Amino acid sequence: MTSDWFTTSDGVKLKYQITGTGPAFVLANGLGGSFPAWHYIIDYFSDHFTFYTWDYRGLFESTGPEDPDSITVHSQSRDLDELMAFWGIEKAVFAGWSYGGQVLVDYYSKRPEKFKALILLNAMVGSAGDSQSIPTVLLPLYKRILGLWSMGWHMLKPLAGKAVSSGVFLNFIKGTGLISSSLDDLLFEEMALNFVNLDHKAFQATLESAQNFNGMDVLDTITIPALVIAGSRDFIVMPSSSRTIASRIPNCNLKIIKNTSHYSAVEKPAEVITSMENFISRL
Repeated sequence: MTSDWFTTSDGVKLKYQITGTGPAFVLANGLGGSFPAWHYIIDYFSDHFTFYTWDYRGLFESTGPEDPDSITVHSQSRDLDELMAFWGIEKAVFAGWSYGGQVLVDYYSKRPEKFKALILLNAMVGSAGDSQSIPTVLLPLYKRILGLWSMGWHMLKPLAGKAVSSGVFLNFIKGTGLISSSLDDLLFEEMALNFVNLDHKAFQATLESAQNFNGMDVLDTITIPALVIAGSRDFIVMPSSSRTIASRIPNCNLKIIKNTSHYSAVEKPAEVITSMENFISRL
């Protein structure tokens, strides 16, 4: 695997990863995990595709901009466009998890010629609040919570780190049914610890960018083959949101993975991979 840095036109240093052999397959991360979140997908398809992914500005190993207000979905897709030129990719299959759905839909609106196919995995396209089906009356409270995220996390971080390392957090969320019992514990712990150590000021700005973006109108313009994969218990992107997304894309398949949450790819990776393989074989 190649792991290196790319400096954007506005001076942000992005960490990127490349691995595999074959045609280009670009992965757009969610906010809850970087490269490790794609572990099973990359491992299975690495003999057939070269995978490219990167850490969003301000998150994980990438540096943040001087002005947090410059963290938007549009700036993330601009970063992707600059990376595509740097990587020398003319056309690719794209997959976006969670927030990555917004980034890729925005990128499609600017560069549709770059897309061979699109896979949306537990993906947001509308605003974060719409994806969670938050009632309109509660949106002011939701936005207020987003605005206080960084300050609240500063106090919770020491406790969160201990809860993840000890297994208390994982046992709790499995016990509540929020996460499938089939989850890969070690992989999820790695993802969770990386999340705990994020720059949460940048994370808050990224969360706010997810709330301020709505790419639903782009869906009707997508003419390439598309696949939407959703979790039947996803509480971040509700299954109803995924069904709406799939219904708006003209040439789209929908797969609901039963008894999985927002982390379908590490809860039931075999089912996710089978859905992707069937889709890719028809391209």
